[in-house]
Amino acid sequence: MNRFAALVNVTLALTLMVIALGAYTRLTDAGLGCPDWPGCYGKLTAPLHDGHIAEAQTKFPDAQIEPHKAHNEMLHRYIAGLLGLCVLAIAIVSLWLKKFRLLSGIILLLVIVQAALGMWTVTLNLLPLVVLAHLLGGFALFTLLALLRVELAWKIKVMNTDSIGLDIKKYREPGLNSLLPLGYLTVLVLVLQIALGGWTSSNYAAAVCYQLPVCEAGWNDRFSLQSAFSLPLGHDTYEYGVLPYEARMSIHVLHRMGAVVTLLLLGSFAFLCWRRAVTKTIRVIAASIGGLLLLQLTLGLINIVAQLPLLNAVAHNLVAANLLMLTVVFVRQIYLRRIVREPLSEIKSVQKNHFVIDR
Repeated sequence: MNRFAALVNVTLALTLMVIALGAYTRLTDAGLGCPDWPGCYGKLTAPLHDGHIAEAQTKFPDAQIEPHKAHNEMLHRYIAGLLGLCVLAIAIVSLWLKKFRLLSGIILLLVIVQAALGMWTVTLNLLPLVVLAHLLGGFALFTLLALLRVELAWKIKVMNTDSIGLDIKKYREPGLNSLLPLGYLTVLVLVLQIALGGWTSSNYAAAVCYQLPVCEAGWNDRFSLQSAFSLPLGHDTYEYGVLPYEARMSIHVLHRMGAVVTLLLLGSFAFLCWRRAVTKTIRVIAASIGGLLLLQLTLGLINIVAQLPLLNAVAHNLVAANLLMLTVVFVRQIYLRRIVREPLSEIKSVQKNHFVIDR
């Protein structure tokens, strides 16, 4: 079990690295640094020397070869490939242990879908809908792996405890039961806000508004909800965006409005949980969510004021991934503590019937 936990830890770190590299690749306009997939100009490595560049130009005469972008893209693919192997190893070990098979299978399926989305991102020339799905898939993978790791830690704790009934009171959180519906709503709103952020980025709308609090003067006259969610189809390439200014501005404004709603809802949820919590673990997680939320707000404001600095924009993606992961894990913890009861027989029933990923 401890070695399995170490494997999940490594996979979590790789997933976060892939998310960071994906954001870096997208923000450096390197998504089409390699026009083919899974290789790069017909090879498994990006062109480096003049001879390699000339050979690539011969094979792809219409391509504008930019080696630095190709290297960014291929590094992303290499780490993503290693991540896929680690997820496969998790699935195999889960089958061997006969534990966590359901969630491990879902994670493996998600990685396969992610590989397909990565291919379509290139072959469909950065179609915004595919780019958005690829981003959400990466966030979902990180969140599911974190859920697996947390419940694996619980499993190890149960196995190493002689009588869990003696310690059960420290796991109970009766004051949080009524907050579960709010928690589910918060997760939904957070996912929608992240999707809005991905839609903003994939349509190159992040660099449209540089004034606070909403956008440049006259934005309300140009705002169009319909144009914000129009699907730009039928273009040869979507690199650098194809939507008109009004549509991009509307997308950006919606993302800012969503940020306010998310800040108020998630902040209120975290504060209420922190205030009602009995156990130290729940209070620490609630405080961590509040800290990440404030950090994300700060990074978003810096993106606006400093006109989208690269490292800050990458950090904005990473904090969003961690915020979603921690919020989902937090809501899961509240749910598990809601169903906890004192008798040892019921604790075993909880372990059997509610830890569905252990099946």
